[in-house]
Amino acid sequence: MEKTENSQWKLSMAGFTAFVLATIFYLITGPNVPGILGFLTSAIVLFILNAIYVLYTKRKSRDIKDQQ
Repeated sequence: MEKTENSQWKLSMAGFTAFVLATIFYLITGPNVPGILGFLTSAIVLFILNAIYVLYTKRKSRDIKDQQ
């Protein structure tokens, strides 16, 4: 498995980590459902954008290999 520093999924991991930390913070300071849902939404958007990026780069590299 690749190291975390070189992982293509680094952006998704950062979004998930931010969501978990924000959820813990909001639960400690007082339940804030809109804040938690906002961080969940941003984590999901980051995951989707990162998945599109990873799939695009894999397809692009495969097309370049096929042309050679």
